[in-house]
Amino acid sequence: MAEQYDNVGSKYEQFKNTAPLPIPERHTFLKLVGDLRGKSVLDLACGAGHYTRMLKEHGAERVEGVDISPEMVQLARGKEQEQRQGIQYHVSDAAALPRLGGFDLVTAVYLLNYASTRDELLRMCRSAHTNLEAGGRFIAVTIDPQFDLSRSNWAKYGFEVLSERYENGRHVCQARFLTEPPAPIEYFRWPAATYESVLAEAGFRELTWHPFEIPAEALARFGEAFWREYQENPLLIALSCRK
Repeated sequence: MAEQYDNVGSKYEQFKNTAPLPIPERHTFLKLVGDLRGKSVLDLACGAGHYTRMLKEHGAERVEGVDISPEMVQLARGKEQEQRQGIQYHVSDAAALPRLGGFDLVTAVYLLNYASTRDELLRMCRSAHTNLEAGGRFIAVTIDPQFDLSRSNWAKYGFEVLSERYENGRHVCQARFLTEPPAPIEYFRWPAATYESVLAEAGFRELTWHPFEIPAEALARFGEAFWREYQENPLLIALSCRK
């Protein structure tokens, strides 16, 4: 995963800032995190800090970001130098993360779908659990277990799923960000039952699945018909649980 995102680098930020796909993602994510005033947040798989900075801007008192890609963390630290927000960034594997502190919230936007084995997925979830205070929340955005490539490939939203193959209890997926030039990526689509059993084993409770919501501004900008495929065959989904 580190090598993948070292290669994607700044093109991922281009995707986040220009493609239609992240608009409902951002809306749903911020609705789930809620009021962050006075809260501490650890952002796993922070990339170049897109959501890490947003968490700080939405009131979090203390924010730290972790990513396995040195290239991504370098980009995030560069943004911090340009506009200081007091965010700390760490290069580390979320599946082998020490306790960085007791946080009120741990977020993971596109982390869990890069676990290639159930054991790796469990270690990622345990890292989140270890870094939460009692009662703290874990919010993740991942690949919807019910996505059906035979129905659509999502290219109209700026991200194209090229292929999937089922092996070892999950789908191995090849896709690309439709940036200039396109940036290829590999990820894994795990069944809902695997997520649920792993999160319970890691010590989490109150697991809830959250379909993405299309905000009013996105409906007005693109029209309802544009988002029909997004809603009828969702590629993405959020989940929340509590320590």
